[in-house]
Amino acid sequence: ATDFGHIWGPRLIVSALAVLAALPRADWARWFALALATLLLGSLGLVGHGAIGSGLVGLLNETSQALHLLSSGFWLGALLPLLYLLSLFRNPALAHQADVALRRFSGLGHLAVAILLLSGVANTWFVIGTNGNLSAPYQQLLLLKIGIAGTMCLVAIANRYLFMPRIPNGGPGARQLARGTIAEIVLGAIILGLVATIGMMAPS
Repeated sequence: ATDFGHIWGPRLIVSALAVLAALPRADWARWFALALATLLLGSLGLVGHGAIGSGLVGLLNETSQALHLLSSGFWLGALLPLLYLLSLFRNPALAHQADVALRRFSGLGHLAVAILLLSGVANTWFVIGTNGNLSAPYQQLLLLKIGIAGTMCLVAIANRYLFMPRIPNGGPGARQLARGTIAEIVLGAIILGLVATIGMMAPS
């Protein structure tokens, strides 16, 4: 009967549908599974710290939390497929298609990171506001998370603007970009661990 239960009840049904939708190999099933996965991830913004506030403020907080989850999910979720994509540059027959896919991901990645940063700032304001208390464990871990996320952004910038231009003509960029992508995955895993810990703490 709680707000948490009202969200998680339907989420269990959507989760089961997502598993079933992932089984067929048809294109429509893949798009349906993607839509369900997007709904599952975004709906986490309706519980926990995302449920702080009421009225318009509460709605804006939930929207910001959902956008933060979706943009970070896109970024982190694309990194493992990106590693596979980079391995295709070793095959001359697939190098062109891999380059097209990489550039498409790069464009979407810019948008995802921009949404991630803006929603992160908004989330911090909604949850903490002007009541900064750096002696509180929650806020100390939040600062650590922000620092690691900033480092991850710097690695992503180096990947895009230093290593990616070195890929054509058999350059070393693919190997360098793969190492940078692995660094992003490690940093992202640390952030996920921090988020899991912060999510169980009071924001004060």
